Amino acid sequence: MTLRYRMMTLAASSLAAAALLAQTPPANQTPPGGQAAPPQGGRGGGRGGGGGGRRGGFTQFTRPVASQDVLARGKALYETNCASCHAADLRGAPNGTSLLRSGTALSDQHGELVAKAVAGHNPKINLVETDSVAIAEYLHSVLATSGGQGSPPGRNPVGLQLNILVGDAKAGETYFAKGCASCHSVTGDLKGIASKYSDPRALQNAWVAGASAANPFGGGGGRGGGGAGNPVTVTMADGKRFEGKLVRKDDFLVILTLADGTRKSIARNGDVPKVEVKDPNEAHKKMVLALDDPENKNMHDVTAYLATVK
Repeated sequence: MTLRYRMMTLAASSLAAAALLAQTPPANQTPPGGQAAPPQGGRGGGRGGGGGGRRGGFTQFTRPVASQDVLARGKALYETNCASCHAADLRGAPNGTSLLRSGTALSDQHGELVAKAVAGHNPKINLVETDSVAIAEYLHSVLATSGGQGSPPGRNPVGLQLNILVGDAKAGETYFAKGCASCHSVTGDLKGIASKYSDPRALQNAWVAGASAANPFGGGGGRGGGGAGNPVTVTMADGKRFEGKLVRKDDFLVILTLADGTRKSIARNGDVPKVEVKDPNEAHKKMVLALDDPENKNMHDVTAYLATVK
């Protein structure tokens, strides 16, 4: 009797499972009625997963922004009905909370949550649903300009055009002859230097920093940290010296590659042996300190001059 009961139960469960599978459409098929199933949560899905500026991330960055006419209408409605309590910049006031951190405004897609909040507002606000939606879309457009790490709108301006070429090229040529020509030449290592950089800002960064091996302004020092790759001289307690390229140096060990390619490791005890690492950029660093002035005039002048060397 028990075996027969178990077999009947198993058969019933199988029939129920088969019926459920028959009613469940495949993942890529629209279910009956034409209403597509909502996307799953997670990266690239859930709220704001489609139609926005970029997939994934926070809703305010993935949610599509409404047309300009809707935003203009929503801004006018907000300033008339909401700004007195929530402030014109959405940051809130003594009588209203900040909308920049509002869960309703952040989660809302196209007015469904904001319209509900407006309908239940105290004191009552008499707006038709389309007006509430326009306000919601305006809020979304402001939230979309928020910076990284939750910084408020406008903290990180976008679309700025920085003009680097603000110096006097003639004055820069004079300064270059005095401060740079002993190591560099615009007809030698710096020939056509301006054409090797994508824009004046990259050129200025290159000649001021001067740290890359491919950069004619620097000696390539500091690769790997701690001066790795720089020339090094190790002087033992008995006066014997080893010279080569530094591999690693810390409080307990110094490792260098000798001229014949041999790698040598030497234990350190305090300042014994003496380790002297030469920085190929030392002269360049002193030059950068020497050209400093309150308005960075010398730097801008040299950049303007080097931008003409094509």
